[in-house]
Amino acid sequence: MPNDDWKCAACGQSNNLDSHYCLVCLCPADASPEQVAQFLRPDTLEATTNDSSQNSPPMTPVADPAAEQEATNPAPSNIHRFHFTGSGAEYFKIWIVNLCLTLATLGIYSAWAKVRRLQYFDRNTQIAGAVMNFHGNPMAILKGRLIAVLLLVAYHYAFGFSKIFGVVVISVLFVIMPWLLRNALRFRLRNTSYRGVRFDFTGHLSGAYVSYAPLLAIFLLPALAGALFPEEPIVLGSMLIVLYLSWPIIHASMKRFQQSYLAYGDQPASYSGSIFSLIKPYLVSFGFGIGLLIGMFILFFVSIGILSAIFHKDVNTSTTWMMVSGFGFGLLCAYTMYLIAGPFLQVRIWNLVWNNTQFPGFTIRSELKFGSFLWLQTINLVLTLLTLGLYRPFAVIRTYQYRLAHMSLTGSSFDLVTQSHHAQSVAASGDSAADLFDIDLSF
Repeated sequence: MPNDDWKCAACGQSNNLDSHYCLVCLCPADASPEQVAQFLRPDTLEATTNDSSQNSPPMTPVADPAAEQEATNPAPSNIHRFHFTGSGAEYFKIWIVNLCLTLATLGIYSAWAKVRRLQYFDRNTQIAGAVMNFHGNPMAILKGRLIAVLLLVAYHYAFGFSKIFGVVVISVLFVIMPWLLRNALRFRLRNTSYRGVRFDFTGHLSGAYVSYAPLLAIFLLPALAGALFPEEPIVLGSMLIVLYLSWPIIHASMKRFQQSYLAYGDQPASYSGSIFSLIKPYLVSFGFGIGLLIGMFILFFVSIGILSAIFHKDVNTSTTWMMVSGFGFGLLCAYTMYLIAGPFLQVRIWNLVWNNTQFPGFTIRSELKFGSFLWLQTINLVLTLLTLGLYRPFAVIRTYQYRLAHMSLTGSSFDLVTQSHHAQSVAASGDSAADLFDIDLSF
């Protein structure tokens, strides 16, 4: 056997040693002769039959009842469960080394840290006996981050020079950011592979402008309004209210754009979810927030009445007590909203997005549960606070394991998946800019 590959016994394809399955016929590397016979291609099977017929006497075919029954009642599609083989202890070592080297190099090592992180997660994500992989180039990511730093500095200090310069910078960001965000998805997916086949994102630039322009408006227009109309807070306040209330529609449009143009090799994905289906979880959360706020107001005034009765004095006259208790109730209300509405939105949107995403011959199923996910996130938050952040890597692993454990892929086989043509290289500036501006583009 060669030192760098092994030859498939079913189809003769040469494969890398780190591949446990043939990339053409999916025959296992250590398959027995009986298993190899199941993966023989028609031309290989015909050649093998011809060779056998020349060297051995004819044989009378024997009916196989099991085969006849399988032909009459074909087996249902296979359900492949996702598995994560990594651990919190392993990832903690990677995380702490990445953190120390990033600080020691003033952020330069962050590009290599990202590649190590993504490779660890992808190479420990297993489905149908094979794992994923990430092939990103750290130097490309580093170049992109330099571009991202320049954009951030320009945005931060633009109006400090002059209003005209600030308007120019905002206009430039509006023009180039949709391109960067679209390229972020392309770079990440084109450098992610499964069974030797790379993912891709085929969304057009026009769709990126339609999907991401409202998102940019949320971040850029308030700064522009504040600089141009500093003495008119009503203008800024009205703009903020309109933009933030439109966030559910903006988020739903972004998700639809991202999911509709995924591809695995040359197999494009399809997305059947509607924008309204992604808005509904926000409406439920908004209703919960209103109910929580009303409940907190009632509890606040009931508490004042109880304390007044206990201490036989008018507690309402204590301005200091009113301010402290009001702040405490407000903080409790915000924390409760964050703790409950946050996981609820994550679970509902995650399930809706992936349950409506399909590849040819394959369907994806996500069954995250709100109750168990809420408990998981609560434990993660408490332990992260108690350990001053050192539990964070373990929390990330536990959350990732939970998501994968509740996801499955249904399909008969991977035979229909073929390697797509080599895609043109995409600069990593979009990927890095997305990280620096804290915009969710995760796959």
